[in-house]
Amino acid sequence: MDRGKVALLAAGWEPTLAEMSDTPAIGFAALSIALVAAAGRVPPSSATPAPAACISAAWAPTLEPIRIEMTPTGRARGASAVYEMRFAPSAFGVSVSAGGSYRYDVEVSVRGLLERPGEIYVTWVATPDLDDWVNLGPISNERGSAGVVHWNKFIVFVTAESSANVVEWSQRFLFSALSPSGKMHTMAGHGPFASEPCLDPRN
Repeated sequence: MDRGKVALLAAGWEPTLAEMSDTPAIGFAALSIALVAAAGRVPPSSATPAPAACISAAWAPTLEPIRIEMTPTGRARGASAVYEMRFAPSAFGVSVSAGGSYRYDVEVSVRGLLERPGEIYVTWVATPDLDDWVNLGPISNERGSAGVVHWNKFIVFVTAESSANVVEWSQRFLFSALSPSGKMHTMAGHGPFASEPCLDPRN
């Protein structure tokens, strides 16, 4: 049997009985080996596809929320606050910004906050260096605040303001917390966000 036919067999060619009957003994051995190899091959058209549910489960991102306890300042003594973040949903699994960063849904809630007359409590998200920020709106014991964040690292904080529509925060901070990806050392751990005062090494 010529090598061309063996190659054809390997590629899926199926010989007729007439072609098999005039095959020499040595060629017949090669033919038999090729037929056995071909028999073990499953045609692509008859292959059983993986169920769509299995594919979806294998590639689905984790959309369970991450719950972060926020650190209170003296102005929020006795109160607590948490924020939850999760990947923003998308038809492609998760949503990303134009710059390629993940987009997160962030929800903030407070409990036990002593609300003072004339104060509106506002939630903010900002980059750790405080170069960019977004007002997520007012927050109270009865009503949380929520928004979408498109930074890989960010800080969430709550301040007391005279209006919910302010474009920049005052220095009256109540709570703050870093995103899990931002817990490396940044300037957000100093100044008004510090839970403990920085020690002067000269003292």
